[in-house]
Amino acid sequence: MTVDRKLATEVAKQLERRRLRRRLLVLALLAAAIVLVITYLTCGQGFGLGGKGKGKGEGSGTGKAIAALPDAAPARCAVRVHAKGITVDGKDVTREQAVTACKATPGADVVITGDARQGDWDELRAAFEQAGVTVYVRE
Repeated sequence: MTVDRKLATEVAKQLERRRLRRRLLVLALLAAAIVLVITYLTCGQGFGLGGKGKGKGEGSGTGKAIAALPDAAPARCAVRVHAKGITVDGKDVTREQAVTACKATPGADVVITGDARQGDWDELRAAFEQAGVTVYVRE
């Protein structure tokens, strides 16, 4: 009789665990369904993934639409110092032409290559400083 009693107890425990798992699964599915319904109702038709709106776009409003704003900062000139000389925005120039071109911009982005002559960079930097051009160096 003790074997039957232990077996009955184990079977009862297994059945209780199964019932608990089923109950948790049903509650989880119900909670997920409620969340989906709330999302659908608050985000509009199609879960907010686009689509047509309710209006026709024919209103008497006075507002202006802004599609895209350009970058607020004006572009700095791109200067490259290398073994063959100086280039500004891809064009070979002299030191004086580089300073003149960069004076019209808010500054100069300067890239100094590994084969550049140090004296060329020193002279260009001094010319930029004398002209009041702000220099941003990348080596």
